[in-house]
Amino acid sequence: MPTPPARDVPACALALIQRFEGLHDGDRGTAVLEPQADPVGIYTVGWGHALFVGGRPVKDREAAYRLWRARWPAGMIRADADALLKADAQAVCDKVLALFPATRLTDGQLGAMVSLAYNIGVGEVGGGPDFADSSVRRRLIAGDVQGAADAFRMWRFAGGRELPGLVARREAERAVFLGR
Repeated sequence: MPTPPARDVPACALALIQRFEGLHDGDRGTAVLEPQADPVGIYTVGWGHALFVGGRPVKDREAAYRLWRARWPAGMIRADADALLKADAQAVCDKVLALFPATRLTDGQLGAMVSLAYNIGVGEVGGGPDFADSSVRRRLIAGDVQGAADAFRMWRFAGGRELPGLVARREAERAVFLGR
């Protein structure tokens, strides 16, 4: 697959991620940002940065804190979370762009898809239920912009449950995607 030209992650993607991920902090009584389990039990830090060990998400509190202490020995602060978000979102943006080598994307389209992919994973085509195999991507490649926008709504479940926060997030992403 050809490498797409470098493009900075759109500001709208960062705004969507910050709005809907929130600043994760497992202990608001301290000055540092500590790991916190998300709605399906995956430990995250900062702006929804999932913790992984051996390619698997961390779902154990003790393991999450060990990993967190190893990576941020002085503790994670807001500036660390902001820098991590920028790096994570740029990596997701680069992967999303690589999935659209022949499609010109607006900042709103790209930003909304980066927010979605940040939340559900980018993956690889044929790899499973993630952005690479999503109806959003397939419909946009086929030229069906409205269908791609409507497909954001399919991603409102986590752990087999529809979550109100995901419903709201998908509507916001859909609106940004459509330039509204």
